[in-house]
Amino acid sequence: MNKVYITGSSIICALGNNKEDSVKKIEQINDTNYSNYLEENYEDIKYYRIKKSFDSHKEKFYSILKEVVLKAIEDAKLTQEETQELHVFLGSTSMSISIVEEEHLKYKKNLSTDKIKHIGYGEIGNFIENLINSKYSSTIVQTACTSSVNAICYANDLIKNNKIKRALIIGFEFFNHTTYRGFESLMLLSPSGEYKPFDINSDGLILGEACSAVILESEKKDTSDFEILSSNNSFDSYSVTSSNPNGEVSLSCMEQALNKANISIQNLTCLKAHATGSENSNLSEVTAIDKLLKKHNQKTNVVILKPYIGHTLGACGTNEIVLLCESIKNNFLPKTINFYEKYNNINFTPLLENKYINQATILFHFIGFGGSNTSIILSNEK
Repeated sequence: MNKVYITGSSIICALGNNKEDSVKKIEQINDTNYSNYLEENYEDIKYYRIKKSFDSHKEKFYSILKEVVLKAIEDAKLTQEETQELHVFLGSTSMSISIVEEEHLKYKKNLSTDKIKHIGYGEIGNFIENLINSKYSSTIVQTACTSSVNAICYANDLIKNNKIKRALIIGFEFFNHTTYRGFESLMLLSPSGEYKPFDINSDGLILGEACSAVILESEKKDTSDFEILSSNNSFDSYSVTSSNPNGEVSLSCMEQALNKANISIQNLTCLKAHATGSENSNLSEVTAIDKLLKKHNQKTNVVILKPYIGHTLGACGTNEIVLLCESIKNNFLPKTINFYEKYNNINFTPLLENKYINQATILFHFIGFGGSNTSIILSNEK
């Protein structure tokens, strides 16, 4: 069975328009200047935005997608032939809804005869296939907020079992009114506009837009490349839009990922929590992590990234994997910002100061609407 490595990556998000700038910004942000960072992102609503200007949502969507894909390929140093052998996997919640909204508004203003411009999302896959001259059709993965991480897991399994040679996984989420109003109607958005995941005083989540990509291959290109050690999926049937407060499904998912990798908690450098910031999700996941650490009587650093980029929904898998892996390649484990008070009867607190390291083994955990739980373990330890 093949080993699988992340050999290339790229990202555009609220932190910056490439992964280098994004990682530098993570290191610079702290509790003192966090409110200023938020003001830079928020415009008419509390939302983490990509800082690029475009004439239309369509131009924004495809321009950013193109830039992220080509940068990831360049980062992996793929030849033209290797690029054409990429199997493309797309992970997103809203897909191209921003474009559909824009086109429908044109129809309402009598600027277009098309009431609905596109049905389905095949045009996104076709765009990527044509961009890289891929020999293969794209695969779309939509499992709510676990979409892009599940795309990584699926591609990983195919490479491990010699079904494909290499893969390009793209996670993307762009602002659209449909998604924003949906979360608003569920009363999940933070009225204060301050992200406080895992803090007992958290008042909700803040959405964000970002686009990222990773290249998976069976051979390591650089000594710092991260290997995928294991992954696991579990499903929580408690509710369509919330998690069981007992956290048992998340606990089981993380434990099984550790078992598959044949490692224990003490082998982990950190656990990257999903930590959306909503009341139910916070309590459920905090409980699961606390149970995991208490059950095995071990500790590890707990890292939370959403205060830096917002909750990027289906794209958070690739986004948070790229940001955390690149931070570690730049010799630090990011602190959790804006955390002050933990839940009652919970022993652990997230990492509150940057920790300087040069390699790591990480358990990433993600949770999505519909009950999807995904854990994936990556390592670049020698």
